[in-house]
Amino acid sequence: MQKYFYFFLIAIFALSFISCKETIVDPPPPQKGSIYLESTPSGAQIWVDGANTQKTTPDSVTNLIAGNRTVVLKLTGFSDTTFTVTIIANTKITKSITFPIKTQSFGLVRIYETTGTTAQQPSGLDLSTGFAYGISTADRDKVDIFYSSSGFVVTSAHIGSGMTRQTFFKIGTSTNLNDGVSSSIKDGTWGTSIPDTETRYVFLYDHDFNFLS
Repeated sequence: MQKYFYFFLIAIFALSFISCKETIVDPPPPQKGSIYLESTPSGAQIWVDGANTQKTTPDSVTNLIAGNRTVVLKLTGFSDTTFTVTIIANTKITKSITFPIKTQSFGLVRIYETTGTTAQQPSGLDLSTGFAYGISTADRDKVDIFYSSSGFVVTSAHIGSGMTRQTFFKIGTSTNLNDGVSSSIKDGTWGTSIPDTETRYVFLYDHDFNFLS
């Protein structure tokens, strides 16, 4: 009878030990999804949650943990575009972004006739920076338009000798640049020069496909 009593105590002890043992369960892996990003213009750097993915649009970013992610697209010449996207597990999301037009104003720049122009009296203008250059200097490749003494016109650089950058002109409807009238689409009615006596504002379409006024 005593043997059975000891056996009973051992069984109770064993059950108590088993019931006190902790059960460790590994957490489930995080749910992940992806996003396909494209932009107009393309070639923008893709940043997610403050980190550069080393990818540019159009491209996909994969293995993103589900939830809200902050995306920044960076493209030279445009302001950064930031937005939040909700990543869904096992799902590829597509996002298309058009960069807003970036405007930049330059102060007054004086250019001179091509005849007798010195290095201090440049006749050419770089529309992207507002800097003036001489069309006979090493900086001639930067010139978009210049003041020609042949006809006394402001003309596209490609009209001059040895220059290739091409600019088109469209004369506006008034002398008030802030009249709210938008540029027309560049077409066959745009010219390659304007007279130096023109008093109305002028729209320009440059070699890099930018509209200016």
